Amino acid sequence: MVLETHTVGPLQENCTLLHDGREAVLIDPGDEAERLLKSLKTKNLKLRAIWLTHAHFDHIGAIAEIRETLGGIPVYLHPNDNVLFENAHLAAQRWEIPFRQPTTKTLELKDNGILEFAGAKIHCLFTPGHAPGHCAFYVPSENFVVAGDALFRGSIGRTDLPLGNHQQLLESIRSKLFTLPDETVVYPGHGPTTTIGFEKQTNPFLL
Repeated sequence: MVLETHTVGPLQENCTLLHDGREAVLIDPGDEAERLLKSLKTKNLKLRAIWLTHAHFDHIGAIAEIRETLGGIPVYLHPNDNVLFENAHLAAQRWEIPFRQPTTKTLELKDNGILEFAGAKIHCLFTPGHAPGHCAFYVPSENFVVAGDALFRGSIGRTDLPLGNHQQLLESIRSKLFTLPDETVVYPGHGPTTTIGFEKQTNPFLL
């Protein structure tokens, strides 16, 4: 499995591309659909699915154009975030950022559910707090987790947005992410990578 990060949009969101040289999954395609489509085409990859850690507008802004170009690519999201998904255009308006509202119905991600891709099992970890349906994608065979906006290097996701919950986020990190092996590489929704062990030892929000 190959992991590539494409940092996109005015809020510099990290879109993750997973592929095996033939097929691909996009996690959180937040903006710059043309750039993401070009990457798929250049590598001759067939996009199989879009997985979402959560549905804030900066994580879903490229979905409409990608699906319009490639057809009915399935989009997976925890149902607790459907209200954010369906109203993302209103949040984008408040930030005065151009945005195309996706209209597709999402398929359900489940806590502790298993997704399979490129011969690997991907564990869906329910990590609410930053958003009510936030999930992380843990790949034990590859020793990494795509953590979305739950955990950053030296920080955590903001919880002052609608439906955020600070205590719930701290509990999610401690009960789900911090139970992973210390050497697990964390790919966050914004900013540089880190490891679980480093954050357990140094993150000021969690000491």
